[in-house]
Amino acid sequence: MIDPETPEGKWFARLAQELHNRRTGRMGSQRWNKGALNNKVERPGLELIDAYFRGDPPLRSDIHGGWKPYVRAFLRAGRLNMAELTVVSTSNRMNLRDFRTAAANDEQGDLAAREIMLVNEWEQMAREVHDNMLSLADGYTITTPPSARSRFARVTAEDPREVITAHDPMTGECLAGLKLFRDDWDAADLAYFALRMDDGSVMVQKLKRGGSSSINDGPFRFDNEGWAPDGEAQKSPFDVMPFDRFRNRFGVGEFERHLDTLDRINDKVFNEWWISKIQAFRQRAVKNLPDTETTVVDGKRVEEEIDYSDMFTASPDEMWQVPGDVEFWESAPVDLTPITASVQKDLERYAAAVSQPLHTITPDAANGSAEGATLMREEHNFKIEDRIGRVDRRWCSVMSKCFTYMGDDQRADVTQLESIWGPVERYSLAQRSDAVAKQRGVTPTEAIWTDVLQYRPADVPRLRTLAGRELLFLPPTPPAPNGQ
Repeated sequence: MIDPETPEGKWFARLAQELHNRRTGRMGSQRWNKGALNNKVERPGLELIDAYFRGDPPLRSDIHGGWKPYVRAFLRAGRLNMAELTVVSTSNRMNLRDFRTAAANDEQGDLAAREIMLVNEWEQMAREVHDNMLSLADGYTITTPPSARSRFARVTAEDPREVITAHDPMTGECLAGLKLFRDDWDAADLAYFALRMDDGSVMVQKLKRGGSSSINDGPFRFDNEGWAPDGEAQKSPFDVMPFDRFRNRFGVGEFERHLDTLDRINDKVFNEWWISKIQAFRQRAVKNLPDTETTVVDGKRVEEEIDYSDMFTASPDEMWQVPGDVEFWESAPVDLTPITASVQKDLERYAAAVSQPLHTITPDAANGSAEGATLMREEHNFKIEDRIGRVDRRWCSVMSKCFTYMGDDQRADVTQLESIWGPVERYSLAQRSDAVAKQRGVTPTEAIWTDVLQYRPADVPRLRTLAGRELLFLPPTPPAPNGQ
């Protein structure tokens, strides 16, 4: 069992409590300082933010209890998922392609680093980390040493709802990390806990807590006695902390500060859809219809009440016979133009607030002025470059840990590691061809391939081979006239 009086037990309990509070939004974002939490700032829980990202934000609660099962189905059909678009439009352009290291002849990327990236499916893993960072404010990775089954270090993308780290407020160094999740197969809660000790070493411990229910379900109550070590505590090789945190700007997600705007847009979209739904069949009425009619029964005039329930049947072969002073009335459709214009205006405000090109949100904006579209695209590019700058050195740290675990000290030097990113702005083939014609003889050929034609660094060796073969098929140069 974990001893709550030891530093390890205190760190573990505090991390678990903070992870739960951050996931549910009970205490909001908090900062570590000398082992204690302070500066509490209320913010939405990660579960709520993730619901917006998945397109499943909370539904309206001001519904009569008896109507909820029926109305909520219509409410779900009136939601528009703008949060996901805000995230993926940025993460799609954050393409980490290669690394340069201290090794020689790696201008186009280090081959050893490329092998690590290939084994770890680095491109897909990095996209997942970026999506987590941009949507939930933090992305995490865990780097583990090579095993008996693989000679490569492994890197995994982690869900911020399951992982949390504590950092030194002075240096930013990771002091402790915890991954806590539910293993439904074994009906147990599992935890991976890493802590930097006073002597500088890093202790890594796997823990397990059995039970039919998870500590993540219902009201949170952390119990040190319920956790037991699952194996012996191990010392991390080379005293490396396996956790890495990728923090977004201001420590919040891209759309976290605009949830009210998203709610307002969803409400207006629902109103537009609901009004058009309920007026699909127009209301009709008949004026001046008599209530009774006079009939003759046994020679006597009798007043009888008229039953109109089956009289006005809408059918092609039906004929209605009514008195001359009867008038038919039909409701007019509601003009939805003000509502749609209001939704359009809110989308434009939201796009400006999150530095989003308007044409990615409303296709009609593609018909706007070229200058206005360029300005919005530039602001979006600036935002992407800012996010790349925030994760650039962190990815170098992750790659450095991989080389450290694999015993390659030369390439593990983080000061000599440099990441290679794909272009933020993609140009058309005509634009690139025109640029090549202008740069020929001015810029080196390989720089033209990567910087102008936007080929990946890994494609350069293949392009060299193709360029060499092309020389074999060039026609011989004709002799100059007059022997010149």
